[in-house]
Amino acid sequence: MKKKIHLILISIMALAVVSFVLYKEKVKEVPLDNTASMEDTENDKNPKDVENTIEDDKQEKEEAARTKETEKEFEDKTRKTKEKNNITIVIDPGHAVKANLEKEPLSPGSNVMKIKDGGGASGVVTGIPEYKIAMRVAKELNEKLTAKGYNSVMTKTDENLSLGNVERAEIGNKANADLVIRLHCDSFDNASTKGASILIPKGVNENTKAIAASSEKYGKILLDTYCSKMNIKNRGLIYSEDMTGFNWSKVPVVLIEMGFLSNPDEDNMMSESSFPEKSATAISEGIEKIFPR
Repeated sequence: MKKKIHLILISIMALAVVSFVLYKEKVKEVPLDNTASMEDTENDKNPKDVENTIEDDKQEKEEAARTKETEKEFEDKTRKTKEKNNITIVIDPGHAVKANLEKEPLSPGSNVMKIKDGGGASGVVTGIPEYKIAMRVAKELNEKLTAKGYNSVMTKTDENLSLGNVERAEIGNKANADLVIRLHCDSFDNASTKGASILIPKGVNENTKAIAASSEKYGKILLDTYCSKMNIKNRGLIYSEDMTGFNWSKVPVVLIEMGFLSNPDEDNMMSESSFPEKSATAISEGIEKIFPR
């Protein structure tokens, strides 16, 4: 009897041990809520939430693409503006209120000395001085070129400032100008002489030899355009080797004689209030033909 009881107790204990072991294994298989794996979390997501996440990612990528495109457009615009402003035009209004009788070398290394500014002409009818017309046209031209995107530089903006021709040339050289335009009015003993001309440097020294061809090319385009637009006689190009401002220039340079102040008709024309705007428009159109925008 004792033996049977003993066997029963052993069986009960064994069953208890087995039950306990099975219970522990089951507990291991079922993770607690706060220790769920990332995979379980992702798998448990609502399909709608997944769809929204994908859409958000798509929008972020599109926004990034738009931002990149905007940056590229800005870079392109900046580059184009820079390229546009790469063309430098120096405008040199001739003469001043007073003549400058100091002397300077005709060309680098030359012993020949010339006065800096002998003073300009005056209208035979109106009496208007050349420097006033030149400055008015220069300021109009400066505004037009700047508005068109050119880098426009004036040698001076004050009529009282009397610069020497070497100094004027050096302004163009330092600016590394693509073209220097010197603005003047002509005069002659014969009052019937009329029309416009452009003076260009003759290749006589190291400087002018390097710029003679381009100055000639640009001068012809400018003069043809100016005369056509202003309906004025075209007197052609004049080649000069004795102008200080030419001989010291290292960049293309031309000098336009816009008309004869010694001619009554052209004196009146250049004295009109509309002349600066009209002539500046004609010159700027010539520049656009040389350096298209």
